[in-house]
Amino acid sequence: MMLDSPPLNLVPLEARTQALWLQVTDADWSRLSAPDAKRIATLILSARRFEEKILQLDKLGLVHGPAHSSLGQEGGAGASVAALPTGTLINGTHRAHHQVIAKTINALYSSDFDPAAGLSDRMRDEVRRVMHEILGLKDGWTGGRGGSMHLRKADLGVMGTNAIVAGGLPIACGHAFAEKVRGSGTLTVSYFGDGALHQGATHEAMNLAALYRLPLVFFLENNRYAVSMSIEQSTYETELITRPVAHGIPAVKVDGMNPLAVWLGTRWAADQVRATGGPAFIQADVYRYYHQSSSVVGSAFGYRTKEEEEEWRARSPWEFFRGALLARDVVPEEELEAIDAAVVDAVESAADSCIDGKGRASRIKPELWPDIASVDLHLTTDLREFAGVRYREAEDFAADEMSEMSYIEAVPRVVGRAMARDPSIYLFGEDVANLGGGTVGATRGLLEQFAGRIVNTPITENGFCGLATGAAMSGLRTIVELMYSDFFLVAGDQLLNQAGKIRHLFNGTADVPLVLRCRVPGREGYGSQHSMDPSGLFAHFPGWHIVAPSNAFDYVGLMNAALLCNDPVLVIEPQELHRRKTMVPTACDHVLPLDKARVVSEGSSMTLLATLSMVDVCVKTAKRMGVRADIIDLRTLSQRDMDYDTIGNSIEKTGRVAIIEQTTRGASIGAIIADEIQRRFFDYLDQPVKRVTGRWAPPVVSKVLENAALAGPGDVEAMIVEMFAESGLNIGTLQ
Repeated sequence: MMLDSPPLNLVPLEARTQALWLQVTDADWSRLSAPDAKRIATLILSARRFEEKILQLDKLGLVHGPAHSSLGQEGGAGASVAALPTGTLINGTHRAHHQVIAKTINALYSSDFDPAAGLSDRMRDEVRRVMHEILGLKDGWTGGRGGSMHLRKADLGVMGTNAIVAGGLPIACGHAFAEKVRGSGTLTVSYFGDGALHQGATHEAMNLAALYRLPLVFFLENNRYAVSMSIEQSTYETELITRPVAHGIPAVKVDGMNPLAVWLGTRWAADQVRATGGPAFIQADVYRYYHQSSSVVGSAFGYRTKEEEEEWRARSPWEFFRGALLARDVVPEEELEAIDAAVVDAVESAADSCIDGKGRASRIKPELWPDIASVDLHLTTDLREFAGVRYREAEDFAADEMSEMSYIEAVPRVVGRAMARDPSIYLFGEDVANLGGGTVGATRGLLEQFAGRIVNTPITENGFCGLATGAAMSGLRTIVELMYSDFFLVAGDQLLNQAGKIRHLFNGTADVPLVLRCRVPGREGYGSQHSMDPSGLFAHFPGWHIVAPSNAFDYVGLMNAALLCNDPVLVIEPQELHRRKTMVPTACDHVLPLDKARVVSEGSSMTLLATLSMVDVCVKTAKRMGVRADIIDLRTLSQRDMDYDTIGNSIEKTGRVAIIEQTTRGASIGAIIADEIQRRFFDYLDQPVKRVTGRWAPPVVSKVLENAALAGPGDVEAMIVEMFAESGLNIGTLQ
């Protein structure tokens, strides 16, 4: 027989972080001075008139690609920007014309500027250049490469908008982190939409911003639809302001169609950042009048009603704000009309500068298109940062300058020396400041010297890789340690889609000096989700340099080069080499080039191109078999950096070549190298290019299956025997 249980004693918990709803009263209008009102009016009108013109051009087929209209949301953009210092930094998402134009005008808005007298020449010129950028023209901010969705002008505080939903939020954390390090007092604002609120990157960014107390305002434009998905279709909890509160970020909700509410809410958020040192959050409820990226209304597609659209149009932010100012005699009507006329003139002038003809006969002036020969420019730096650097190999050092050092000893030694020289270097990663030097000792001794610059991160790879990217764009040099290389897949957007593409996307206007250290366990029994060599995948993406040090000397030299480079550099660290010792210059300050292979041994029978742990395997196998081969340590694995001069010289001598990698067949970079070799050196080849890799299956935990999955000495030996047999020669013939 069961007895009735007493009720549980459940006590409600109260969140320590506030979520507030700012409800504007009539008395709040007294907080708004005439100069502030004119600034807000100028920014709202600039955003609106510019967007109206872009939609007209889009209807004429002159905008190539999407033109995500923000008409209806200009009150949130203009009023929020007007509430902030002119030096504020912003980034945003794909729907950002209104924020970018407002920020551009505000950045050039001096205290004595009178918008009723007309926009300044610089303002007009920047409006013109933004329009040229959206149309893909050479005089745009980044030469037309960014177009509508990727807008950047760092000297105006526009740090870069982003076509990936939520992609800019972790990067904004990096901008804010860099400003905090510098003690600049500069605020960063990241704009995003309700669709981004359910992305993991958003929550990772909010967690990092709160954890590191970053001077960052998250500005959510809640326009109620992600393309056609309503909030009710996207989430069970439709009170969106609960999200930042869960991360400990104070938040305020405002009516985004009321510019005064936005202005007051943004000032409140900025005050919160100043008072607490940490982030704040604004939710502005707004409405976009048109469908995702067209001049057609949403009701035409059936996901909104005409009645809903009419209701929101009746609350147009400019008409509301104009009426409120006139009713309260804040700004005379003739001044508001003059501001509107000045903005329209600037926008029309911008359009006239790039369009020939009228109506359906309009076309882009052909001389304004970029030169197609520039298509590959700025994929990577031109390496001018290496001017004057003296490259030195092991033979360039005297014996008394060298000491024996293991690979894992070299890692913190070279990083520590670099951090002592360069205070802009910061290192991020999981457990890097714990366990006396991280999980394998890669940061041993660094915390004692650089306590604030060795930064433990939560398990949020996408978040902290994005933070490191943004911080690098903002002038720091960042090192990211991934505990295991496979974890880069979690951060794939921030590493491959963001960090690697930023320089080219923004036409060389942004550096990303980021070093990504990836540990590859090899034969350590970690299984298929902890053992990937990421080189082959990174090699397919633009913007990355990839270095593969096979010993401690090379590690130091290549890491020093990576920390000088203004591009992202991937450093592969095979765990099975950690205890292997090499003679290394005690000073740990030598530099190796990012585009030079090393001839390890010389011979005439064949060329073996090896990477990482397979370099030593090739040397030992060739010696055991009595084969004199050219063995080349590739050192660098990015396609544009590959040392084909050294490779070609060897192939001309031997006529035979094999590419030796430990990794699995599918992850191999060897197919790319083999293709290039046959294109460049076909006439010198006596037989097809050979490849040694592991099997198709990734290594699993079972020791025997792991050994079977990865290439080893037996595979190299079998390839050498096969190469000689196909030549009709015995192994001893070409020794």
